[in-house]
Amino acid sequence: MTGQLGADDLRRMARGGLLPLSSEQGLELFDAAAALTDEPVLVPVPLDFAVLRRNALTNDVPTVLRSLVRKPIRRLGEDGRTAASGGAEPFADRMRAVPVPERERLALQLVCDHVAEVLGHASGASIKPHDAFTELGFDSLTAVDLRNRLNTATGLRLPATLVFDHPTPGALSEHILTEIAPGKAALVSALEALDRLETVFDALTPDGEGPVATVTARLNALMARWNEECGPARARDDVSNDAGNDFNLSQTLGTASDDELFEFIDNKFGR
Repeated sequence: MTGQLGADDLRRMARGGLLPLSSEQGLELFDAAAALTDEPVLVPVPLDFAVLRRNALTNDVPTVLRSLVRKPIRRLGEDGRTAASGGAEPFADRMRAVPVPERERLALQLVCDHVAEVLGHASGASIKPHDAFTELGFDSLTAVDLRNRLNTATGLRLPATLVFDHPTPGALSEHILTEIAPGKAALVSALEALDRLETVFDALTPDGEGPVATVTARLNALMARWNEECGPARARDDVSNDAGNDFNLSQTLGTASDDELFEFIDNKFGR
């Protein structure tokens, strides 16, 4: 049954607290179990309880083994939140504390580091953003292992189909950033930048037509890009508003008296 397990598989099992058995040990335990009990299902397996206790700190113990280790007490901080293990700052808070480009780098590094750990690589440096998980050697077991690790690291509740829905480390890191809602943080950063720009303009004394023309051209270029990117969203809003206005108008006309209808026509189209 285990003849196809490689070194990476054994390392992954060891990280979960499962120690290997030789064929001789397995046969001895099988004979002992058959002689001592008539239970229909037994799983003789050596466990590394030090690893299980360490994994219990992050709730990373398989369900069938959780009754074997005592779950550590989770202490609440002054803000009423559960204290992070080892005093580590929550991932989402770290993301919000750095500029957007740095968030992208940190999210990708987080994914690549955990991918490397799951696959038994020395570091995440060997994992490239566009490497397909299927080509890296992921299967259902390693996919769930990666999901569990990322859930623990980020505090998110990611699905078991994570690596199939987002098939590369780059796509997965973008999804994690979306789940942490970086768009809201980016909007806040943009508004803060506009506040600083407004302060600069208040203190600015235009000196010569050249500098004024340069600043004006840059602002016009930015506005053109903004309008181009936001045009589709604004158009959807306009359609939605028009639909709502049409609905309200229909309701109004449906309950209007004859005099009110004639007055509406006169005001709309002229006498």
